Amino acid sequence: MMHRKKHAGNDRTSPLFLDNNDSNSADDGGSAKRKGRSRNIASSTAQTLSKLSKNLCLPGVPVALKLVLLSFLAFALLMVLTAKVRRAHFRYKHNANEGGPLRGVPGMPVPLVDQLKQKLHLQSSNSNRSSNDNRNTFKHNEGSNSASASSSIEATKRMLAQPSKFVDAEKKLKQQLLQLLEKQTEEMKNQGKVDPNKSVLGVKISNRYLGEDLLPYPESKQAEGEWENKMNKRKEELRIEDEMEWKAMMDQYNEIMVEYLEENEHADHMIGLHHEEPDLKDNERKQLQQQPLSNVKAVPSDDNSIWPAPSIKAGDDATIILKPAFGSHRPSSNAILVFAEGYDLPIYLAFVESLANTGYFGDVVFSISNESNLKPGVKEYLSSKSHSESGEGVNIIAYEVEWTCFKKSGEAARGTGEGINDCKMNNVFGDSAGNPIDDPREPRPVATARYELYWIWSLHYNKESWLMLLDVRDVWFQLNPFEQVNKKGKVTGELHLFGENADAVRIGTSAFNKGWLVTAYGRKAVSPYFNEPVICSGSTMGNQDAIETYLRAMVAQFDTTSCKSKGCDQGFHNYLYYSGQLGKVHDETTSVGAINKLVLHEQGKGVINNLGALRMKPLKEWGIYDAEKELVLNWDGSTSPVAHQYDRDKEVNTMVKIKKKQFEQQWRLGKRKTPIIIK
Repeated sequence: MMHRKKHAGNDRTSPLFLDNNDSNSADDGGSAKRKGRSRNIASSTAQTLSKLSKNLCLPGVPVALKLVLLSFLAFALLMVLTAKVRRAHFRYKHNANEGGPLRGVPGMPVPLVDQLKQKLHLQSSNSNRSSNDNRNTFKHNEGSNSASASSSIEATKRMLAQPSKFVDAEKKLKQQLLQLLEKQTEEMKNQGKVDPNKSVLGVKISNRYLGEDLLPYPESKQAEGEWENKMNKRKEELRIEDEMEWKAMMDQYNEIMVEYLEENEHADHMIGLHHEEPDLKDNERKQLQQQPLSNVKAVPSDDNSIWPAPSIKAGDDATIILKPAFGSHRPSSNAILVFAEGYDLPIYLAFVESLANTGYFGDVVFSISNESNLKPGVKEYLSSKSHSESGEGVNIIAYEVEWTCFKKSGEAARGTGEGINDCKMNNVFGDSAGNPIDDPREPRPVATARYELYWIWSLHYNKESWLMLLDVRDVWFQLNPFEQVNKKGKVTGELHLFGENADAVRIGTSAFNKGWLVTAYGRKAVSPYFNEPVICSGSTMGNQDAIETYLRAMVAQFDTTSCKSKGCDQGFHNYLYYSGQLGKVHDETTSVGAINKLVLHEQGKGVINNLGALRMKPLKEWGIYDAEKELVLNWDGSTSPVAHQYDRDKEVNTMVKIKKKQFEQQWRLGKRKTPIIIK
């Protein structure tokens, strides 16, 4: 117990307080010797550090002074290490006084405000370059942020000083209505003292500013009739003024978009988005494509060597084995040819019944889905309209085409994919014995392949017959589409094309139309057409001989270009016209094969009225829809026989939807023998 206490206590004889000699005398084993050596090393190190500390810590100098000196040395070291960074930060913070944008400071961002100032400065300078003073000022102040700042202030003042037609009109209208309110308040205070004929209580008001000389309300109840006449006349004047202003804005927009799209096209070409040369698959087509377009013969010879019959690609002895699923052609009648696969019954009802209600008697040829894929009621309805024997009314002929389709990756696909997938036609061509042969063309969108079907169908008619190629989903008939041309008597060789609104869209301002042309033919070949109106490929009309020639030309465009984009058929359509291959551009007199008259109708000035480009505002505001009579009009106020793309207008689309429901209800009730008349 005495031994344990001795080591645990603070007595100076404890081993912790022994010097080396004492420690050695206390050793009683080998481990004690090793501990002694460790203590010697530690003691020696401590002595060395103590000596260094005494020399470095300035012996004799007060502790407070030592701390001051140490702080000074640390601060000086920090300044040296951060000098470069602080300089960059100083230049960034005080950039306005350093003469322009930062230079030589890698990674230092330019503040957003400074970017805006620089842009405003450049815009202001560019807009005034016609003035020598401003040009000299620009050169003198180029790169100066102080000048940029002053320009920004001036630009802001100019912007605030710009007149705002609509805002100013609203302010003036409000002031005029406040005056009316004051008059009405004053009159109410003096009830019974005001002549009722001169009263302003309950008068009509206009919600539009009509000008300084015409108040938005009549001076009195008695003057309401005269005021209303003046108001309606003024509104018509303002409408015309708005249309002119809108047209000017669209012209300016078109100019800007042409420049933008050309720049964008160049950028796309640089990154490889567009391939101007198609991927050709045989030497013959490659040699043809390498020929300059100006050397391509525009007028085919009598043997149609430039635009061969589409069946020739399947072999010289190839035959057409495609037959109607029901119905038969009437060779001497007019016909409407329609690719209409995959739609519900109301689409067919709207197309056929609106056509029948015009008094049309002729053929309608449909391409429909296979019976197993048809929507309910479609075959029953269409077959009930097959009147080939009677020779009266609408006679429907339907073809069921089998397709083998592929995704763009080459993977097999079910169905056409709403026109996106590439497809081959089955059981259309055969050998001389009538045995089916494979589709000779590579897979392509059905919108492109439909022209081969149109060509096959066109062969069933006399050359004097009038044929019309139409879309189905967005077509509404209002008059017999052939009524005007029937008055000509027996003619041949006429081909009629129908444009979209040229003020709203042109080839160069439509990314789609421009893209289809560039993809198929290359930018160099089609750039001269960028300022031309778009011609719609979903609406074409002509005599059988002219249509048959046109269809051979359309099929040949795919054979030459291999353009597989959905919509390339519209590119083919526009190229054939503007390149002069169908005849002289903007000249009805022509002679290309069977085509002896080529007519391009402006939008709203022909049998078919293409409405899609007018979606910026309602057709009623354009003045080409009579809501009371439920009629789409041409620009001269006459009824459009065919309204195409009507569904882009909300009011017209609603009207047609109501008619579709009425057609369907009556069809369900079994009224099938006569046209369904909707009034």
